Amino acid sequence: MSTTLCRLASLSPIRCLNTKNNSCLIIPNPMLFVDIPLLWKFLELVVKDWEQAVVPKQNAIDSASNDNEREFYSLQGFSALQPYYLKCLFSYVFFFIALNNAYDKFHAELRGLSNPSLRVKCIKKPTPTSYIEKVKKIRDISIAHIISEEENNPLNVEASLIWQSMIFSRKNNEAGDLNKMIFGGFKVVLHDSEGNIIGQSCDLEIKGIYEMDIQCREYLNRYDNICAEYLTSIQAKLPITINDEQYIINPY
Repeated sequence: MSTTLCRLASLSPIRCLNTKNNSCLIIPNPMLFVDIPLLWKFLELVVKDWEQAVVPKQNAIDSASNDNEREFYSLQGFSALQPYYLKCLFSYVFFFIALNNAYDKFHAELRGLSNPSLRVKCIKKPTPTSYIEKVKKIRDISIAHIISEEENNPLNVEASLIWQSMIFSRKNNEAGDLNKMIFGGFKVVLHDSEGNIIGQSCDLEIKGIYEMDIQCREYLNRYDNICAEYLTSIQAKLPITINDEQYIINPY
């Protein structure tokens, strides 16, 4: 499992006190400093849930004494693990999107600080990789909006229903790796009357929980560092009083 150091967990928001009317505004929302580390924890728990399910099955394959036994335990493990795989995959996708949205909100609130004296060079959000866009697509068409009018491509709608046509393969005389079960490995293809491909569903292929965890954590770690750098660069200007507004690091 990939490692994570959530920098935002050790930082504090900015307090803006209006000395004229005694109003107080805290930016970013303090709950984001609670929710973001919690969502990181949820991702870790999902991966641990998968580990607990897959390790005994994989051990049986690895300890098999001959190819027939390996084949038996591979097929047995592949069949038994499919519900756990889907549960963990969909749970991970759900919490990943929630965490990404939380970082979006955090970043937007920092950009929303309107006083020119507090402005620093905007540190742009990370650009999602094609893999991250694929994870978002799985959330959209295979979870949140499955069989709905939100997706207007009929091929994608049909592909979103293909949950259990997973792929698991191994070479002869080699132990298969259940951690490399593939979700979304099949595309729905549309042909014309002459057999030419004229359309196909989008790419939804995920080659295992661990692969997804590595890719998503790499992206989220970059986002966490960007938000932390953005916040600390603003806080380097504090404390400061501008007209009737006093800005300090929130003391909690």
